[in-house]
Amino acid sequence: MMTREEALRRFKAAKQKKMNAVAALEEKMKQAYEERTGMKANYVVTL
Repeated sequence: MMTREEALRRFKAAKQKKMNAVAALEEKMKQAYEERTGMKANYVVTL
């Protein structure tokens, strides 16, 4: 059985991994937009 501390550690690790993946995706989307249009993106919407 998993302890509360282990569960929290795993949850935080998964959350950090997701945040890193979203940040990388946002950067790729901004670069693709700039290559297509020649303008910098002000913001990117991700879920």
